[in-house]
Amino acid sequence: MAVTTSFPGVYVTEDQSPALSVGTASTTVPLFSMHYQFSGTAVRFEYWLDVVNYLGTGMDLEDAATAGLRAYFDAGGGPCYAVSHDYLEREAGKLSSTVNLIVENSFDIPPEFQDLKPDDGIFLILDGPKDELTTADRPTRYGKNALAAVYYPWIRAKWTKADIAPSAVMAALYCKNDKNRGVWKAPANMPLPAGFTPKYKVSDDLQGQYMSAPAINMIRTFHDQNPVVWGARTLDETDEWRYVPVRRLFNSAERDIRAAMNALMFEPNMPNTWEKVRSAVTSYLRSLWQQGGLTGVSEEEAFFVQIGKNVTMSQDEIEQGKMIVRVGMAATRPAEFIILEVTQNVQSA
Repeated sequence: MAVTTSFPGVYVTEDQSPALSVGTASTTVPLFSMHYQFSGTAVRFEYWLDVVNYLGTGMDLEDAATAGLRAYFDAGGGPCYAVSHDYLEREAGKLSSTVNLIVENSFDIPPEFQDLKPDDGIFLILDGPKDELTTADRPTRYGKNALAAVYYPWIRAKWTKADIAPSAVMAALYCKNDKNRGVWKAPANMPLPAGFTPKYKVSDDLQGQYMSAPAINMIRTFHDQNPVVWGARTLDETDEWRYVPVRRLFNSAERDIRAAMNALMFEPNMPNTWEKVRSAVTSYLRSLWQQGGLTGVSEEEAFFVQIGKNVTMSQDEIEQGKMIVRVGMAATRPAEFIILEVTQNVQSA
């Protein structure tokens, strides 16, 4: 913009094109699958008292789904949505910009959810078998989806006779983990809240049988200590997407970056805009790396952001209105097997 100057001094011009920054949205907004007492439209609950008021005299804590929702709040869960399981798919689609966790909560997730894509930005928390597992069992209802994790066994609490779905308690632990440590930290080696106990005991041998895909993450009690979550695997078996925190970190980053990019719709597809994108996404990833979400001793090792003509876009793609950004992240992975090597140093005579 040309500036008319008539005397010595400081002149200010304003750039009318939108500035771009990548914000960080909540990584834990669950949608609970519930029974017929809940409507076909998802309802938001801030606290357990909201659920009590919603159900009124129809509340039944001996119902597994209702017990699961109470367990979620008792275990430290935050605001969530709930809907009748018959309308779960529809409401998940309507809330796609808000909800990022689907909690099975004792209802089998519809088969179509097994076809989730990373673009959906949703992660499934599924229930393991309700009956006791043996080393000879191999549940067949699970696929090999990197966007889902299964937990076993079911949970018991003194205030209900119903078995509580492990997915409900895990949703609360996901909330606590993300708030206290970050979505890149595995929601594992975390104690269950007081009063919650796993229905069945899990041995080393049993867990070893379910480490391969489709993996089942176990809730275990060691030496009469508080039960802990002992596993952080998705249903995928590939090195890239084997771990819950890796998949959820990418879900979160993709959501945040996509939301920011919406501000640039219909802006000129030219170097000035590309530089704004590169700068904003770099700043976002740098913050993620500084918090410990990405591995590497330098920014160059932790992430990269590429955009530009003949870098990520051809002239033809630019003319078609396509602005292509390539982002790479080196995600941290949990240490599952800590191997202590002890040698005896024999003193020579």
